Amino acid sequence: MTEEHHIRRFLIRIFLLCCLASCSAVLLCQVRARAQDSDTGTVRLNLQQMIERAAAVSPEKGIAESDLSIAQSSLEEVNAAFYPRLESTATVGPVQGADEPIIANNRIHDPSPGLGLSSIGIFGRLDLTVTQALYTFGKLSNRKEAARMGVAAKKLDIDKTADDIALRVSLLYYGLILARSGIGAAKDAENFFNDAQHRIKRLLQIKSPNVSESDLHMIDAFRAGVIRSQVRAQKGIRVATFALRSMLNIPPGVHFEVVPEPLGVKEKELEGPETLVRKAFSNRPEFKQLQAALTASKYRTAAAVSDLYPSFFVALDGSLAEASGRDHFDNPYIPDRFNHADVGVVAGARWEFDFGIKKARIGEARAEYRKLLYSKKMAEMNIPIQVTRAYDELVEWKKSAEIYQDAAIASRKWVVSAFADFDMGIGTAGNMLRAIEKYTENQGNYVEALYHYNVAVADLKYATGMIR
Repeated sequence: MTEEHHIRRFLIRIFLLCCLASCSAVLLCQVRARAQDSDTGTVRLNLQQMIERAAAVSPEKGIAESDLSIAQSSLEEVNAAFYPRLESTATVGPVQGADEPIIANNRIHDPSPGLGLSSIGIFGRLDLTVTQALYTFGKLSNRKEAARMGVAAKKLDIDKTADDIALRVSLLYYGLILARSGIGAAKDAENFFNDAQHRIKRLLQIKSPNVSESDLHMIDAFRAGVIRSQVRAQKGIRVATFALRSMLNIPPGVHFEVVPEPLGVKEKELEGPETLVRKAFSNRPEFKQLQAALTASKYRTAAAVSDLYPSFFVALDGSLAEASGRDHFDNPYIPDRFNHADVGVVAGARWEFDFGIKKARIGEARAEYRKLLYSKKMAEMNIPIQVTRAYDELVEWKKSAEIYQDAAIASRKWVVSAFADFDMGIGTAGNMLRAIEKYTENQGNYVEALYHYNVAVADLKYATGMIR
């Protein structure tokens, strides 16, 4: 191997070591940065992350999951009824000693000793019965299907709970973000008032005839509404933040930051109400839950009817007994309760009769089925109304947000031109303050319309089952 080749291999090794060292340094910096972030105790979440976390820690979802576990246990209980059932009874106790009887001249003579302490022994007995259902006229199969649909309904109940949580988190999120926007708009207007106040004071100092002391009082009068808006927005931020911290289970000592997202009006074309209604029927968990509950009720009714008929079974019956102080008497005609070993297979039918209890249960099951059927019809009537209302709200507030946004832009231009006219001496303080007031009003209306627009978007997603 030449010297040049050795040098090349040495340089390659140096290069690889440098790359490895660089990667290690980068990884170490990332680990340290993450450690610093965790040390600061800051939780930063966007809307989707808040929805996921709220659903994970919500006691409402925990209740729904517990109901699902109960339904699954009921299904397991019904499934177990298809398998053989074993019943065993073990007994032990005292027994009088007995000798094998003597038969002479067609008479049975008992040679056993009389009752006394020395003649008392102990016996043990074990009885076993294994029963397997053969045909039950649908008692088991109907209850199994009812339990299976009950599990499906409880799973959908979890989805419904998660949708409710997602809607509440979304409303709080939009309220918080847009309250911040309201504070920004109020501060912007306050800066305009401060600028106007500074200009008027400067002209008063040089005794300009275009201004008077009343102009300063007019500024204070106009500024009151802006200050009030700031206070209300700050209150909204505190309430929304507290509610979000509670829903997300964030400890008091941990700093919480909400990551904002663009909340402007979406230019995407909306689907028509008919399409959205079809999606609602396909996606809404409570509607699918109602369908599952209706099917489960149908099977429960059929099971109640099945209880009117007998159940056929096969059974294995065995018994083993042993007693001290007693002779074994092996005679198939005369059984011995204390000394025997018996086993046998039997087939049978069990049929229970009552004076109207089963019929009453059938009537109750059928009434429950009718109730769910009417509930489904009500949902079929109300869901289109809910979707259409949310759709119309979205369209209305989208148009309002666009109008007030244009109005806010126009009134801001008015403020700029009013300041310019005032500086040139051709404008009045009243015109300048009216422009600022109109800008504040339009900007506030735009923020409010933007809030209602985003709430309408969330409501429409919820109504169509697409909130998550």
